Amino acid sequence: MIKCIKISNHLICLIILLIIFKIFPSYADNNESFNVPNDFKESALVLDYNESITGIITIKPIESSFSEYTWLKLYKITDKNIIINEWLKDRLHYEIHNIINVERLLRGPDSPILEARMNYALKDIPSIDDTIKIATINPELFCDNLVQGFNKEGKYSQLYCTYPLGLFKFYLVLRLQKINDIYYYIGASALNHTRIRKVLEIANTFSLY
Repeated sequence: MIKCIKISNHLICLIILLIIFKIFPSYADNNESFNVPNDFKESALVLDYNESITGIITIKPIESSFSEYTWLKLYKITDKNIIINEWLKDRLHYEIHNIINVERLLRGPDSPILEARMNYALKDIPSIDDTIKIATINPELFCDNLVQGFNKEGKYSQLYCTYPLGLFKFYLVLRLQKINDIYYYIGASALNHTRIRKVLEIANTFSLY
């Protein structure tokens, strides 16, 4: 009799768990991950309450002088009715505010280009002012055409943008991917081509488990 009661309790628990997994499938899957190299660190992405998307993960280099300008951020989008190219362009208008942080770095009191022998970098063509003026109005002018790529979870759409700032460049890459009826968005940034390639290598390892 006691054994029957124990078996019945186990069956009830099993049924409850199956119901939970059926109603809330995200408990059973949708665990997002990247392969993060030793010189980078991963943390939770906490967003301002005004954000319209859900933050999941942010990946940055271990602290260095310019590490805050190199990043990868993963978001989940609740809206299921998305026109991909329009969404990415709209998001680009939001992400372009990061270029202001780069401008402050280049023109700030601790800038590496303030030495007299480097002053021409601030006046080079295209100038920092010209780039920022155009980018804030029409940021997609500095982007390649929308392309398709593939990772282990399938196809994604990518917008790759390069903003010249004197002798420097600000790289901004946006990816959007639909997996299991959920859209995931990745934003990536860096201040040189080698570094953005490294960040995109990390982005390429994105998977669900």
